Amino acid sequence: MSQIKLIGIKNIPFIKKEDNIAEIITQSLKINNMSLKEGDILVIAQSIISKSKGYVKNLKEINPSEHAYQIYNKLVEKAQGIEVSTKSPELVQAIIDESKEIIKTEHVIIVETKQGFICANAGIDKSNVDGKDKVTLLPRDSDKEAEEIRMQLKDLSQQNVAVIISDSFGRPFRRGSVGVAVGVSGIDALLDMRGKKDLCGRILETTIVGQIDNLASAAQLIMGEADEGLPVIIIRGYKFEFSKDASVKQILRDKSTDVFRTVDEEQIITNHLKSRRSYKLEFKSEEIGRKILEECIDIARYAPSAHNSQHWRYIILEKNSTRELLIDKMNFRLKEDLEKDGKAQSFIMQKTTSRREKFLTAPGLVLLCLDTEELEEYGDSERKQFEYIMGVQSVSASAIYFILALEAKGLASCWYCAPLFAGDIVKDVLNLPYSYIPMAFFTIGVAEKSTVIPTRKDLSEIIFNV
Repeated sequence: MSQIKLIGIKNIPFIKKEDNIAEIITQSLKINNMSLKEGDILVIAQSIISKSKGYVKNLKEINPSEHAYQIYNKLVEKAQGIEVSTKSPELVQAIIDESKEIIKTEHVIIVETKQGFICANAGIDKSNVDGKDKVTLLPRDSDKEAEEIRMQLKDLSQQNVAVIISDSFGRPFRRGSVGVAVGVSGIDALLDMRGKKDLCGRILETTIVGQIDNLASAAQLIMGEADEGLPVIIIRGYKFEFSKDASVKQILRDKSTDVFRTVDEEQIITNHLKSRRSYKLEFKSEEIGRKILEECIDIARYAPSAHNSQHWRYIILEKNSTRELLIDKMNFRLKEDLEKDGKAQSFIMQKTTSRREKFLTAPGLVLLCLDTEELEEYGDSERKQFEYIMGVQSVSASAIYFILALEAKGLASCWYCAPLFAGDIVKDVLNLPYSYIPMAFFTIGVAEKSTVIPTRKDLSEIIFNV
């Protein structure tokens, strides 16, 4: 008779940053007079992976955005009369930071994480982490982490094993959490049963088994959620074929076929508009590919424009000597203008140094121009001036679409009007057509820090009643 054994490895110590999980598992096996066998599957709790890799965040160091406070207030309202814990604005911001998309906010926040998982609270966990204000985040690439541990265990034990990294998620329509896989190495995520026969001899046409989720759920029965202290479980006796191409992505349902996902479009758009901020702080070192910028410019094409003339022209400025020459020449003009204004040299130095650093180090820099060739011709100067203003309005509308498209992709940006003050320099250095009028720069990248929420005037101050 076939059987599967679940074996908890005792004496796994409290994990700290830079601990080697494979070596710790090996040492614990020796203490327990145990050893790995060919074909074993190790299910490892996500929390110890995250702690070993430093995926831990201190909530005290988080500055909540206006968007976070909006979600927090909604959570508090929805939680009234329900026995659920209230999340702090700092925790809400951490959830936003770890999410690709906020899908639904009720008394809980359902998101798509940056790794592609649909789950509550972006998989952020307060349990089993030292410090009341600290939380663990999901690993950035759990498949990679699982592969590293599997190969190290193979070297240490001389046995071929599979590794599953697990977490506990809730499910649609059912209460209670279950173990699910968030990373895998050595065993395929899915077991395709199509083409095989059932007990009655009928050919199976649609049956695909989520085997790594089944294994993760089985392991959770003895892994526990509290102080059991068994973050590593051996599953022995499960027959499977080793796979070099295993990935948890195999088990993720495509958005287009996900019938459980609901989207509150009005809420998404409202939050998107209210949470977007000009970002003037340091960007992360991540580079921004040209393809992403072109996708955002593609969306910007759909902005309204006078006569549908689409007066905007975008120039993507690569990180090269041309960008540097342009910024240096613009800074020289800025220095001259500030000296004419009687500004102190210390102020001028600070201003030019700051601008040079922002424009040169930004992962993405885009110039937006008005093409005057697209303006209507009029016989009098007054209507010509009105037409020019309409062109500027059109370009501004496109700029708004552009920065919102960037925001939708998780990119921060800032709109600078510096090219207006040095249009001749910009046109000369970039060899732009005569009809182009430089309007704005956009610095673009991944935000390093949270921005301060700016104040907004009261509605009574901006609505003029007649």
